[in-house]
Amino acid sequence: MKELQDILRAIRAAGGQELGLATLVRVEGHSFRRPGARMLMDQIGPRLGSLSGGCLEADVFARWREAPERPRVISYDLRGDLDLIWGTGSGCEGLAEILVETVDPQAPWLDFLEQSLAARSPGWLQVTTADADLGLRCWGRAGEPIPAGGFTERIQPPIQLWILGAGDDALPLVHLARTLGWTVGVADHRPAFANHGRFPEADEVRAAQPAVLVPSLKLDPRSAVVLITHNYAKDLEALRGLLPSTAGYIGLMGHRRRGARLLAALEAEGMDFTAQQLIRFHHPVGLDLGAEAPETLALAILAEIQAVLAGRRGMPLRERSGAIHGVLA
Repeated sequence: MKELQDILRAIRAAGGQELGLATLVRVEGHSFRRPGARMLMDQIGPRLGSLSGGCLEADVFARWREAPERPRVISYDLRGDLDLIWGTGSGCEGLAEILVETVDPQAPWLDFLEQSLAARSPGWLQVTTADADLGLRCWGRAGEPIPAGGFTERIQPPIQLWILGAGDDALPLVHLARTLGWTVGVADHRPAFANHGRFPEADEVRAAQPAVLVPSLKLDPRSAVVLITHNYAKDLEALRGLLPSTAGYIGLMGHRRRGARLLAALEAEGMDFTAQQLIRFHHPVGLDLGAEAPETLALAILAEIQAVLAGRRGMPLRERSGAIHGVLA
C-alpha cells in the first residue's frame, strides 16, 4: 500500500512531466511481486516501485520509451531455462504479464484511489487487459458488483496504528510504522508527553483520558491499537472501549498475568467478551523475536500487527506449506 501511496503522490507532483506506469496484471507460477505491483517511470528511467526482483524493470522501461503513446501488455516467461535470459537465474520461475502505459495525471481513477485511501473506504479497481479498450478502468466501493473480465485489484486502506502511551518506547514504533506507510496516532493522558514536538512523524497526537479518547477514534478492521501506558488504571479504562470496538488488533505491553488481571477486572464489572474480541486481544504484545530494546520491541509489535491483519501466523516461511502468497492453510 505504501508503494501505491508514493506513486500517487509522485504523479500529482510531476507538474506535467511525462510519466509511464507499469502494472503487474497477471502471474503464473512463482513471482517476487504479486498482481497489482506497480512501477512509475519518467524519461530517465524507473522512478518508484518494482515489478520483480530487479530482472525486468530496465526492459519494461525501454519498451515504454519505444512507444509511450501506445499502451500494451508485455509478457515475460521466466520459467525454466528462459529465466537465464532475463535474470541470470533470478529464481522467479513464472510467467508475468505487465501493462505498460503513459499516465494521464487527470484520470478519474487516480481521484478514486486518493479518495478511497483518505476516507479509509475499501473498494476495487479494474483495468481492461484485452486489446479492445486496453487500459480502460472502472471502479467501485466494497460490496458493489464487479464486472467480468480484466484485472481487478482490491483497494484496502493503509493500516492505522494508534499508540496509547507516549513514553520513549513509542518513538521507534512511530518511526517504523511511518516507514511502512501506515497512518500513526499517539495519545497519552499526560499533555507533557503527548505533543507534536516529541512525535513529529506522527499523523496525529492527542492528550486525553482513555475514556474520552477511545470512543472518538475512528477504528475499523484495518486499525491496530497498542497499549504501552505502563499504567494499570489507564489500560483498564482504554480496554473498556477497545474490546467492543471494530479494531482488528489490540495489543497490550506487559506479561500474561497483567492481561489476565485486566480481563478479570472487566468481567467483574459485568462485561461479556465474545471469542472474536478475545482473539483480537494480544497480550503480551508482539512476536517472539527475542526483543528487549525499544527498537527491537517495536519490530516485534509491528511484525505481529502485519501478520494478524494479513491473516497470517507470523511463522518462518520455510515452515509454511504451499505457495508463499497463497491462502493460509
